[in-house]
Amino acid sequence: MKNTITQGNCLDVLKTMPDNHIDTIITDPPYGLSFMGKKWDYDVPSIDIWKECLRVLKPGGTALIFAGSRTQHRMACNVEDAGFILKDTIMWLYGSGFPKATDISKQLDKGNKREKIDTGKTIPNIKSGNYENSSGKERLIDFVEIPATPEAKLWNGWKSHGLKPAYEPILVCMKPNDGTYAENALKYGVSGLNIEQSRIPTEENLNGGIYSGEGKCKTVADHEWGFQKRDGEYKQPTGRFPANIILDEEAGKMLDEQSGVSKDGIAVNKNRGDRKKSLINYANHDGKDVGFGGKGGASRFFYCAKASKSERNKGCEGLEEKRGGSMEANISDKMQLGGASLKGEHKEIQSTKNTHPTVKPLKLMEYLCTLTKTPTGGIVLDPFCGSGTTLMAAKLTGRDYIGIEREEEYIEIAKCRVDAVKIEGDLFKEMI
Repeated sequence: MKNTITQGNCLDVLKTMPDNHIDTIITDPPYGLSFMGKKWDYDVPSIDIWKECLRVLKPGGTALIFAGSRTQHRMACNVEDAGFILKDTIMWLYGSGFPKATDISKQLDKGNKREKIDTGKTIPNIKSGNYENSSGKERLIDFVEIPATPEAKLWNGWKSHGLKPAYEPILVCMKPNDGTYAENALKYGVSGLNIEQSRIPTEENLNGGIYSGEGKCKTVADHEWGFQKRDGEYKQPTGRFPANIILDEEAGKMLDEQSGVSKDGIAVNKNRGDRKKSLINYANHDGKDVGFGGKGGASRFFYCAKASKSERNKGCEGLEEKRGGSMEANISDKMQLGGASLKGEHKEIQSTKNTHPTVKPLKLMEYLCTLTKTPTGGIVLDPFCGSGTTLMAAKLTGRDYIGIEREEEYIEIAKCRVDAVKIEGDLFKEMI
């Protein structure tokens, strides 16, 4: 059953699988939001489904389960009631969310014509403007609407509870160990997380301070401060410790804009002579200033998942192009542009070969597959595999996979996308 994608209700398919067979579950299940009117998103998965997931997962196995910001409590309760242990929550932060909110002022003006005033600006955002033809050239103009009634003027700027979505929680769960972590590792080949291979790469010296140079262990007290001791020297870590926050590129840029960027990597703490018991002076450093800090913005402390613009439809070249995909591609012309016709780049987002509305970035799923990878690889199960991104990531990280998907249209897409992943040798992996 390894490296297969099965169509069907995941509860029924899971019941055909043996106990303690799966090493890791990574899945993006329905959030129970009735997203874009999809019937499969009417509710979060039931306790019975998660019980079956628990049964097929090996003791000590990890489940990473995406959830919606509004319904994560329902997801967490069902998962926990099924027998999983909730260990943590990873927050995936992104900058590309699209807010959905009702304009209260416009509601109050219903039936009244609102005057539109051209600001004279040309803008690239098709959701905020209107097209017109001027001197034979099409341009996108920005306009503001003037409320028509006193009530609408009073409530101008107020909207319904529709904040811009900027994060999704990923529940970090595990099936209880059979004994200690060490005993579980020996018995089932599954235990904990693959921390070393999931560290965030950096060229900075993470030991810092008096240990940024030769790094010699001078006193017993030095080791008591928690630095790594290796035969009298302090070993430089391979990267920063994995955090429970993951960023996309846009969120990383936004964070760095707010934090500012350190160019020299030096935050100096002066040697105050007799203050020998302070953190930076508890050992002899020959009276030199001690530097702590790092080069770059605050995003360097977190894994930043880069998304390829072409990965969504990679492998689907032979499929029929249909209307679908992201939420933005499904918003009507009237809602987007106030009744104007759609032209130019908007045609590109109206149709797509991969019609799944919630495709996750491949690099994000690769990182999660690496974080949960066992020493021998281990099987990844996705009981709600959609268009197959988790399965692609498993293949790219050298892991076997099992996918289950109910919707027939997504099965064909998932198979095409997974087949597009080519692996050569043990180390060289790429997309065709």
